[in-house]
Amino acid sequence: MSEEKISLELLGGRVLTLTAEVRDLQHRFTAMESRFSALESRVTALEVAVTTRLDAMKRRFTVQEERMSSMLALIVRIAERLDRVPEPRSG
Repeated sequence: MSEEKISLELLGGRVLTLTAEVRDLQHRFTAMESRFSALESRVTALEVAVTTRLDAMKRRFTVQEERMSSMLALIVRIAERLDRVPEPRSG
């Protein structure tokens, strides 16, 4: 082992330095937590907005699909009636 002696002043200085560094890290970590929390809120808001828009689009497509089905049914009925109409006789 080394015969060096460490003075209490030197040891105290090192402890104070380490304490200051730990406090600095705590402040930085707290700031990062706040930033991550804000980011999480933004992502959640974005998720809600996207989900809302997708739901609205789904409702619109459903309505349009129903209208197209009704229109196709009407076209089929008209075609069936035209098919049944006797052709005029040429004379």
